[in-house]
Amino acid sequence: MKNRKSAGKPAPETSASEIPFEVTVHPESDGKSVFESELLPTTANLDRYRVPLDKMVETSRLLQRQHIVVHNVSEFSISASCSAKQFEALFRTRLVKKPMPKQGFHVATVKSYLAPDTRVLPPAVEGLADLVERVYVQPPAIFFAGERPIPPFWNDKYRLRVPVDVADIMRANEVHQHGLTGKGIRVAMPDTGFYHHPYFQGQGYNFLAITAPDATDHTTDGNGHGTGECANLFATAPGINFIGVKMGANPTLAFKTATDLRPHVMTNSWGYSVDVPNSTMPNFLVPLYLAVLDAVSKGITVCFSAGNGHFGFPGSMPEVISVGGVIVDQNLNYSATKYTSGFDSTWFPGRRTPDVCGLCGELPTADYIVLPVQSGAALDKQGGWGAFSGTSAASPMVAGVCALLKEADPTLTPDQVRNILKYTARDILVGTNAHGKIAGPGPDGATGFGLVDAARAVNVLL
Repeated sequence: MKNRKSAGKPAPETSASEIPFEVTVHPESDGKSVFESELLPTTANLDRYRVPLDKMVETSRLLQRQHIVVHNVSEFSISASCSAKQFEALFRTRLVKKPMPKQGFHVATVKSYLAPDTRVLPPAVEGLADLVERVYVQPPAIFFAGERPIPPFWNDKYRLRVPVDVADIMRANEVHQHGLTGKGIRVAMPDTGFYHHPYFQGQGYNFLAITAPDATDHTTDGNGHGTGECANLFATAPGINFIGVKMGANPTLAFKTATDLRPHVMTNSWGYSVDVPNSTMPNFLVPLYLAVLDAVSKGITVCFSAGNGHFGFPGSMPEVISVGGVIVDQNLNYSATKYTSGFDSTWFPGRRTPDVCGLCGELPTADYIVLPVQSGAALDKQGGWGAFSGTSAASPMVAGVCALLKEADPTLTPDQVRNILKYTARDILVGTNAHGKIAGPGPDGATGFGLVDAARAVNVLL
């Protein structure tokens, strides 16, 4: 869609009247439907679930004949959108307003969304009726951050600043001094938007912002979340080639857009609080799940925030680096924090989150890191700056260290990157997380293997 140049206040975001949805297509006779088995696919057997691209393209062509906007076509799903009226007529269902869940601590960008109240039926249209397997509306994602109306440079408490404080505590500065900054490594980040703040310009960062196909205006970030959080990424890897993907109404589409850019590393500060006890993966998340598997199968190291008291998915997937949080005070005391998630996955038996941690705040206020935002954005608290926290901040920091590792050894696989981070992390011995997990010697449910240590991680390769 056409990009518009910013003129003062951030531009309005994507219209809620457009319904974002994912369409899956019946597999070939020798293929396998992801909906027909209780066992979830993995990267090892992902090819069994791919649908020939020409079949996906044909389905897309027929959808377009019905005045559906097709944004992205992959071997697993088609990302599309249309008006609510069109959706109800084509898929023979009724849309109702549903509230966003209130689990955990999070900043909701929207309070409700439209979703079907009855089963969505394949279109009763010649051709499509035989091709379309399932259709799922994509609910808005939760951004795993915490922001408070605190001016950024008050001296009432200890807060971190970028880049120096974050780089020092993550021990990335020591790596930078030896010439490794992430140079030549592409890192993608789907989020609310990426305003080219004067701070980024002053630091000389390689900064590129684009829009997902269902978003508008790459120059603005009316929320501020993406702009702020990517500063944590640059703090640990200032030399990367950064690509921010402004998310529209469909998080799955934004993730697929980022994957198509073939980054080496991807960081995601969002997800869904759904991997709860006595549950199974809801079908509406299957397209996102397959998209994440597809990215990892392509060799992309994918980081996801574990959540702030959430049962975060896709952060609970075994294939991603699940990032929790550790708080460090002015006396360099390290502790788990009650603001962050750490839980045993229900959907993936044996999977414990998080793997490792970045830096995060603590309750009750949780404001911890001063970050740049667009003036006038929702999270602008004083002159284009805001006070952030949450595992939204932690995931980009860790992704930056992944970029340092990839610069040191471009042949590293996602599994190898994760293992290096785990076995070189600083063990956190005290504190409790939001799920009541207690930190102690060795890997634990509160902080995983501990706080990522960039210097120790890179030294493994040198």
